[in-house]
Parts: sequence; C-alpha cells; structure tokens
Amino acid sequence: FPEVLEYRDRAVAQHGLRLHVASVQDYIDRGVLRERPDGTRNPLQTLPLTERIQAEKFDAVFGGGRRDEEKARAKERVFS
Repeated sequence: FPEVLEYRDRAVAQHGLRLHVASVQDYIDRGVLRERPDGTRNPLQTLPLTERIQAEKFDAVFGGGRRDEEKARAKERVFS
C-alpha cells in the first residue's frame, strides 16, 4: 500500500527518526531464504528482522501488526 509507506516516510522525516528496513526479498535474492509454495512470506520475516536487530544493536524496536490477524494483538494497548 503506497499510502502506508508515504505516511511512514513523512513520520520519519517529521520526527527526525532513523528508518531501517529489512527486506525478505533481499534474502530471497541472495539465496538465504526460499519462496514458499503457498506464497506467504509471513514465516520468512523472522530471520531478516532478528538479524537486523542484532546487527544494529537497537535499544528499542517499533513494529506494526494488524489487530485483525492475531487475537492477542487486539488486546495490546501500547507496547509488548
């Protein structure tokens, strides 16, 4: 959704944040991960995310998770 990326980029610029994006496609292109037969990439996201967090030694990480995809997320209010 282009509008989501536009909003993200505006928020980063407005608040002077540093944005790091770990790409599943980069891992697939390098042969580290393989496309799944069912086409879903959700299970493939863990490796790029955890490697980026470890490499950058972040103190905090913000992520987006859709409340309608996981019941536990619907109970989240701020952070987990």
